Amino acid sequence: MKRSLVIAAAVLITLIVVSLLSAYVISKPGDGIITGDRVAVIKVSGVISMDSGEGAFAYEATTPEGFKAQLDRALSDSSVKAILIEINSPGGSVVASEAIAEAIKEAKQKKPVVAWLGEIATSGGYYVASASSYIVADPGTITGSIGVISVFPEYSRLLKKLGINMTVIKAGEYKDFSTGYRPLTEEERRMVEEIIYDFYEQFIAEVAQNRNLSVEHVRSIAEGRIYSAKRARELGLVDEVGTRRVAVRKAAELGGIEGEPQLVTYERKPLLKELFGTGMERLGYGFARGLLESRAQPGLR
Repeated sequence: MKRSLVIAAAVLITLIVVSLLSAYVISKPGDGIITGDRVAVIKVSGVISMDSGEGAFAYEATTPEGFKAQLDRALSDSSVKAILIEINSPGGSVVASEAIAEAIKEAKQKKPVVAWLGEIATSGGYYVASASSYIVADPGTITGSIGVISVFPEYSRLLKKLGINMTVIKAGEYKDFSTGYRPLTEEERRMVEEIIYDFYEQFIAEVAQNRNLSVEHVRSIAEGRIYSAKRARELGLVDEVGTRRVAVRKAAELGGIEGEPQLVTYERKPLLKELFGTGMERLGYGFARGLLESRAQPGLR
């Protein structure tokens, strides 16, 4: 009896695993039979960063490495005629934003790249968008915030209240300026401001070049100001106000695609998470629903 139960359980588990694997393979984005020209969709979501952390400290972020991997696939896929970058990001690292923007500039020499701005595309998020061939902003988009910020928490008075003394041993006069153990000196503040303004001027110059605007115009609308999609269109920061569907159609048009284009994505979740996360959740829901319905329906007892 026990042997029969073990065999039955093993068969059931095997069937479940095979079913999940089959569903995963069939539903993988970007795979399967190609029946027409396509638009590749690549997302820029969350903070733009050089890394997204590890383990329990991981957070939603777009990294140059991950972005470029998807972009390279889109460029090497002959069925992809245009690329749509979906941006929903408040910005992030200067270096990471630059790296992604440069990758987009190179890509648009080979295939048209359209940016669609979602709920928010500010600071580094807009920096990335400005590098594309064409920008469509959703009617509800908040964008702009052309500026650079650096924050240095300072808690010397709190430490004093708590009776905590910090002993700092350093080689170099300014080595401890960002520790937060003491206020910045005027010289240190000027040093940081010089770096920030260098980045700021670079940001303005890049947007001016990418959008074919004068540096003076971009500087006049920068200063960290945010704009609605309509106002951004009036200022030349975006080309059109429209939904994602409008952006898809524009990408198809620039790519020479007739009719409704197929969309392909290269974003991947880890296999185990895909199988035992979403897959098992749906499976569990199915079993629970089946049990409830079997009890609710009349039948032989």
